[in-house]
Amino acid sequence: MELYQLKAFVAVSQEGSLTRAAERLYLSVPAASAQIKALEEELGVQLFERTPKGMFVTATGRKLLAEAEQTLQAASRVKRVAAEERGQLSAELRVGTLSDSVPLRVGDALLALGLRHPNIRVTLHQAVSGEVVERVRGGELDGGFTLADICAPTLSVDRLSEIDLVVALPPSFASQVYDLSLADIARLPWIVSVPECALHSAALDLFRDTGHVPDARYVADSDGVLRSMISSGIGAGILRRTEATAGALAGELAIWPHWMGKSWLSWIQGAANACPAAAALRETVLESWRASSTDQSGAEL
Repeated sequence: MELYQLKAFVAVSQEGSLTRAAERLYLSVPAASAQIKALEEELGVQLFERTPKGMFVTATGRKLLAEAEQTLQAASRVKRVAAEERGQLSAELRVGTLSDSVPLRVGDALLALGLRHPNIRVTLHQAVSGEVVERVRGGELDGGFTLADICAPTLSVDRLSEIDLVVALPPSFASQVYDLSLADIARLPWIVSVPECALHSAALDLFRDTGHVPDARYVADSDGVLRSMISSGIGAGILRRTEATAGALAGELAIWPHWMGKSWLSWIQGAANACPAAAALRETVLESWRASSTDQSGAEL
């Protein structure tokens, strides 16, 4: 019995398809099929029911699947310990990124990490800021980026760059934007972000202690959707200044000039017991932002 046979067994079980499992393992379909057949002959049991709709794990296969997964995990741990003894970090990290395609320097950080620690693998998970915070806090993610300016004793928070926030209005308001008061703005239909998003808190900050309550009729789950709804004339909302400026230059929206909010792009991870690989990733993230801190075109989102 070989580890690569167990990998094929697990991959086919998860994919339900020999073709997709072969693609995942970078094998030809005949090679993947041969590995499954050899494993079945070695064990003396049938692992899959082969049907025109796919391959389904048999009752016996389901019992062995958990054992196979544990065996592969144990083998991975052996490799990781050996790599650490050679002075090489080895781990699989889960990192939260923001759901919009903002110009984060993630690529720079991951490139630097790969050059220094080629045995660290990173999987990116897109989410809004609040969700990234909660998933890091709960241990589902090893670290992540957030636009929320947070202070949490259980988290390590590194501010990377300051973010300007502005009120964006439909393009029909461009000619009168300087004459609008906060009360006028509050009476407009408002598009707010989901509660987990930093822009949602910013909207509350704008109207806090003023006696005005915005008419929040719509909810957008991302910056891109919010900008599109504002451009369509549905209502007002808060955007990152660079996002709003791009929209204003394109004639898609107008910016209310009498307020600017602040937030931060931050890197967060668990404050205690961070694994060496997570610490290495944090180091490369901070270095990537410091290295280009003088690049004003990319310093702000």
